[in-house]
Amino acid sequence: MIKEYIKFIKEYLKLSQTKARYLFEMIFTAFCYKGFLILNTLFASKIIKYATLSDSKMTFINLGLLTISYIFYKLFYFINLKVYGKNMNYCYNNLQTKLLNKLVQVDDNFTKNIGKGKLLNSINSDVIDIGDMCNQISELFTTIIQVIIVCIIVARYDKLVFVIFLIYSILHIEIKNYVDRKSSIYLRKQKRAIDRYSSLFSQILSGLQEIKTFNMLPKLKLKLNEIKNKYSDSYIKKRNYLTIRDNDVRFITYFFKISLYLILLFLMTKQKITVDVLVLIVGYFETITSYLDQLIDSTSTIREVSICVDRVNSILNYKSNNLISYGNIYNDNIDGIIEFNNVRFGYNKKEIIKGISFKINSNSLTAIVGQSGTGKTSIINLLLRLYKPSSGEILIDGVNIYDYSKDIYKSNVSVVNQKPFIFNMSIRKNLDFVDTNINNQIEACKRVGIHDFIVSLSKGYNTILRENATNISGGQKQLISLARTLLSKSEILLFDEITASLDPDTSSNIDTILKDLKKDHTIIMITHKPELMKKADRIIVLNEGKIVGDGTHKQLLESNEYYRALQTRKSASKLGVFNND
Repeated sequence: MIKEYIKFIKEYLKLSQTKARYLFEMIFTAFCYKGFLILNTLFASKIIKYATLSDSKMTFINLGLLTISYIFYKLFYFINLKVYGKNMNYCYNNLQTKLLNKLVQVDDNFTKNIGKGKLLNSINSDVIDIGDMCNQISELFTTIIQVIIVCIIVARYDKLVFVIFLIYSILHIEIKNYVDRKSSIYLRKQKRAIDRYSSLFSQILSGLQEIKTFNMLPKLKLKLNEIKNKYSDSYIKKRNYLTIRDNDVRFITYFFKISLYLILLFLMTKQKITVDVLVLIVGYFETITSYLDQLIDSTSTIREVSICVDRVNSILNYKSNNLISYGNIYNDNIDGIIEFNNVRFGYNKKEIIKGISFKINSNSLTAIVGQSGTGKTSIINLLLRLYKPSSGEILIDGVNIYDYSKDIYKSNVSVVNQKPFIFNMSIRKNLDFVDTNINNQIEACKRVGIHDFIVSLSKGYNTILRENATNISGGQKQLISLARTLLSKSEILLFDEITASLDPDTSSNIDTILKDLKKDHTIIMITHKPELMKKADRIIVLNEGKIVGDGTHKQLLESNEYYRALQTRKSASKLGVFNND
């Protein structure tokens, strides 16, 4: 049992990196305030002893000592709480930072292997529970010492009573430890059920509109109830063990208390102890019962928190197989010339891009077109360095993209997705994540044509956007996202179907926006819309991972059958256009 708890504590200290000063201060102050509690019982018995002897001087002296002991008890207890608060705050911030840093380092398989529910619960409840571990460790150490001290004091008065105290303590601890082992099994199952429930509920919130449209809720409720039933089953089994523990411990306490009273009465009739000793021993029995309850609480909490430690460690120790390291080229003077040289790429043993080559000049607008599954998004993902090609090379200004440093690359290549993410905060704060300069924000918003709309709102740039910006249109949300991208000062802009959610008014202005942006940006645009294809300086047509067309809209209409099919949407599948990756 001792080795088990030492292992739990080591794992906690390794994870939380709790400051040694905090741990020492908590143990020291806990030892002090509990020590004064022991003295309180001793002084109380002395007051009774001298009061029965009519020794008023010694009675008042011990009363004064009892008062001082109470004051110091409260003082050290207060200090202990203050240190606990500091450590809790330190541990919480430290673990939150670790988890956040881990999130930005993982590969795309992370949420598949870990699960969003587990991740959310670990970031919230698990981290808070772990923060309480230091307090439980200090309680555990000091309580063990206090139990030993009380037993030694009792042994000075009567050996038989000491044996009773000792047997009572051992039974108390053994029953608790057995039950805790059993109940922790079901606690793990509870947490897994909570993770699954949270994950599914999060998905329901994200897809609520579709769920209502297709009347999926009844079946989803069945799934949620299935998870809840598993949680309830685990909870009931855990509670059964805890109920057994509490009832057995309570029975043992009553049994030993009655036995102790009988023995003390017998000793008094034999005049082997006095009233003050009886009061002292009875008081210490209550004290040791309280200490053992605290010991049970501490060890139970440590065992439970060890589950939280394991869960957080499983996240922090996750091994990413597809992480791509950055280089050490810090040249920020990038023009934005993009080259693909015989690039091949695939995953799940299927080749998606099959030896494509092209060069895109700076200050240009290039559209990459083709039906779904032809490799368009894979090109964007490769440029974002989410993956590495299986062969060939990708260059920017003649330098392999994997040779640039992280800061340089991130600041020069940005993407605007079909469904951009907007935080539940003000428009200004959403833009602040990239650039806090208000003038720059206004300039970017003017450039994409969203400034006039923003200032027409009652609170302007301080308008709070709901989660995922549901209180504005999809087109307005897209333009705010585009303005945020412009604030990054990136030379290369990647647009992935950005017009899919634009309303008619916004769509009519996109031509002007694109013409303006390409003056000082290299733009690659994925689109299915024929009217946008016409606006591009150059169009690259993909089919089955290969380039089957390259030219202007006019040139491709005249010479490329696949491109004409994309324009008309007639019988395109017969031409091999509608294939999946």
